[in-house]
Amino acid sequence: MQLREEAPLIQHAAVVPQPWPRPPVGCVALSVDGAYSNSDGSAAAGMILRRTDGSVIFAAYSCIFNCNDALEAEIHALMQGMALAIQHSELPVIVQSDSSEALLVLKGDNLSRSAYGHLVAEIQFLMGEREFIPSKIKRDQNRVADWLAM
Repeated sequence: MQLREEAPLIQHAAVVPQPWPRPPVGCVALSVDGAYSNSDGSAAAGMILRRTDGSVIFAAYSCIFNCNDALEAEIHALMQGMALAIQHSELPVIVQSDSSEALLVLKGDNLSRSAYGHLVAEIQFLMGEREFIPSKIKRDQNRVADWLAM
């Protein structure tokens, strides 16, 4: 009779989520996230605006109709969050997203001639209304906006 040898136990270090990065004094932080499902084409955007002490100014989500891909959902989340931030705060806005590609829209017009051109144009218009500062954060630092977009 042959005995089966058991695999050794592998202990993994506990993964501690990184905390949400607070904005500097005199600014607010807008965390945004877009969600897209390849299987059925459904999409949504989640956004939350917070003060330096972490208190919530607003939290919102919206369904996105006729969305083509995940990047479009992320850009929609940026645009909708920025429009709401202008309505709810006079302070400069740190825009936090876990999508580097979407944040590039805030730094230039590299997507203005793409299928997302209409969204890029709206974002550029909103940037004339307020100071928006892009900030790339890790996915686990963007849990609230991610949850809102689900």
